[in-house]
Amino acid sequence: MAKKNIKKVHTLSRLLHYILGMRPDEFGLVLDHEGFIPIKELLKVIHEEPHMAYVRESHVREVILHDRGELFDIVERKIRSKKRIFIPLEGQAALPKPPKLLFASVKRKTYPAVLTHGLLPGPGNRVVMTTDRDLAIRIAHRQDQQPVIFEIKAQAASKSGTAFFPFGDSLYVADHVPAQFIKGPPLPKDLPEQQQPVKAKKEPTPGSFLLGLDKDFNRTRRGGAKKKKGWKEEARRDRKRKHARWL
Repeated sequence: MAKKNIKKVHTLSRLLHYILGMRPDEFGLVLDHEGFIPIKELLKVIHEEPHMAYVRESHVREVILHDRGELFDIVERKIRSKKRIFIPLEGQAALPKPPKLLFASVKRKTYPAVLTHGLLPGPGNRVVMTTDRDLAIRIAHRQDQQPVIFEIKAQAASKSGTAFFPFGDSLYVADHVPAQFIKGPPLPKDLPEQQQPVKAKKEPTPGSFLLGLDKDFNRTRRGGAKKKKGWKEEARRDRKRKHARWL
């Protein structure tokens, strides 16, 4: 393996260990109870890092081959670090008094349902929130180019019975957040009905001949024009004159 390629493998390996083994919360990630995360979700996080937009699943698998499975496991397109040093979510107790406000995000098209039914679990069967608005925005853009960011009145929700579990320094998870504890921007106004698209006029192609059935090439019939009075008599006289010439 070329030295340049070996350096890239080592750099990616260190980044994977930091994300998966040390501080997944710093990247807005909550791993499952076995420490796994879909590779697809991991790649979104890696692409946010400087000079890492080139990374694909094949590069991640190259790291696994290089370290001979000593640091990472891949099972059914999910990956985990074998040397995890963070406290897993399952080892955390619900907070009696969570932060006053937390931030969360959803896809724009989902927002009306959130205001009606509350915030329901997403991937991993958890509602993920954070104390860091910038991190909430970062997480949101992995789902939607125009996401909706809103506030969660966490302390009020906790007093009402919603349990909040901490994960790392800035993430919190819950099973469900009722709608009355969600504060967000107003719903966008309904868009006007789309007009039926106007069919573009078809242009003739070179060498083609288009017969316009709506056109009448007889000039005497165009626009409903009538033949002048006495045309039959005049035509009869013309025929007689022509016949006389041949006699």
